[in-house]
Amino acid sequence: MFICDKFSFIENQLLNNMDKWKLNIRKLIERLFFLFLIGLILYLPIKFVKYHLFDLSYQEILEFSWRTDGCRVLDTMKYTTKCPCPSFIESDDYITISDDGDLYFENELFGKLILKDKPSFFPDPSEILSGGFMEIIRSDLGVVCYYDSVSKF
Repeated sequence: MFICDKFSFIENQLLNNMDKWKLNIRKLIERLFFLFLIGLILYLPIKFVKYHLFDLSYQEILEFSWRTDGCRVLDTMKYTTKCPCPSFIESDDYITISDDGDLYFENELFGKLILKDKPSFFPDPSEILSGGFMEIIRSDLGVVCYYDSVSKF
């Protein structure tokens, strides 16, 4: 009789502990879901604030697509009809930018990059351009190439 009482006591303790585990797992899942929801709600405002308070790094510039807006001869206001710059700059074009703004194409110096306007954080899907403007100074060719940012829609 004593052994049966001992087993029933152990069985009751196990059942009580299993109920506590179920409650703890449910609370843990609820807390994780709540944290996920808070993170999701705060993600866009934090990204928006970060975008407007900090400058784009040169590597973040390459996340956007850029198209040629024209070229002009260095130190003059004369625009050339035949632009020696590539018509599009994409993120996968083997282009790197140093911290000083030097633009390298396949490890060769291509020019000096100057970002005039950042692309819009909320681009209008009905428009092709997203508001960004940059220029690349090609001192080897004596031209300045102008680029507009293009929406990726």
